[in-house]
Amino acid sequence: MATPGGMKRPGVVTFIGVVLYFQAVMAAVVGVVMIAFKTRFEGVVNNGVTLSSDSILATGIVELALAIVLFFVASGIMRGSRGYRTFVAIVEIIRAGTALFFMLFHHSGAYVEGGFITILVALFVIWALYHERAEEWFEATG
Repeated sequence: MATPGGMKRPGVVTFIGVVLYFQAVMAAVVGVVMIAFKTRFEGVVNNGVTLSSDSILATGIVELALAIVLFFVASGIMRGSRGYRTFVAIVEIIRAGTALFFMLFHHSGAYVEGGFITILVALFVIWALYHERAEEWFEATG
């Protein structure tokens, strides 16, 4: 997509936006399915964990709300909004910090491996949104 100044959106920024749109669609699907089949999930999910159909309903509603937020964030990133770019960067920093905490204080293999991947993804997203071409594009559109 070209901006009014004729500059094309960098491919990595488009990639991040498309992934965010995909996450929004998946969150919406999960939310609708959880709300529609809340009584069926109660028996499936309830393997040693007490989950009522009310908590499954609440989770479905939260998923729908997250889908709406993700859609707006993806739309903002695709339009070149510096505010949404900053929001995504802050969320990724929090995710990386949380992953680092779990890596340092819970030495289980799953925490270490998952934390390492989370930190790598966070670094990639921050790089993708703040490298030189992305910076120029966000400045031109924002």
